[in-house]
Amino acid sequence: MEMEMEMEMERKMKKKKGEAEAEAEAEAEVCFDENLLFEVLKHVDARTLAMAGCVNKQWQKTSQDERLWELICTKQWANTGCGEQQLRTVVLALGGFRRLYKLYLFPLSNPHTPPKHLRLGKDELHLSLSLFSTRYFEKMTFNHRTT
Repeated sequence: MEMEMEMEMERKMKKKKGEAEAEAEAEAEVCFDENLLFEVLKHVDARTLAMAGCVNKQWQKTSQDERLWELICTKQWANTGCGEQQLRTVVLALGGFRRLYKLYLFPLSNPHTPPKHLRLGKDELHLSLSLFSTRYFEKMTFNHRTT
């Protein structure tokens, strides 16, 4: 009787171990290497990048990477007449490319046209950056008044 119980316990333990291994393998298949995921997300549009953040924590973290949002923003800009590094510094200081896209570039885009054909000119870009910086400085001024 004892031997049967031991054998039964051993079978259950093997079954649980097998289930745990299968579950771990399934999780490993779903979880991409972060570098590979970044390389894939470099080629998607803004909507897809935003939706990718809903998959899991790793995808959310990767989809919020400022470098990806910078790529999306700069794909839409025509020649702005100012240095890339200067523009990058200003945008990052004012909250980042993801925020710039969400607040000012997305509303300018026409949802009925594919994002591949959308290119913002100098005027749209300068307006977006002006609104972005004005809002930032208004918040800064307001915060200093209350303290």
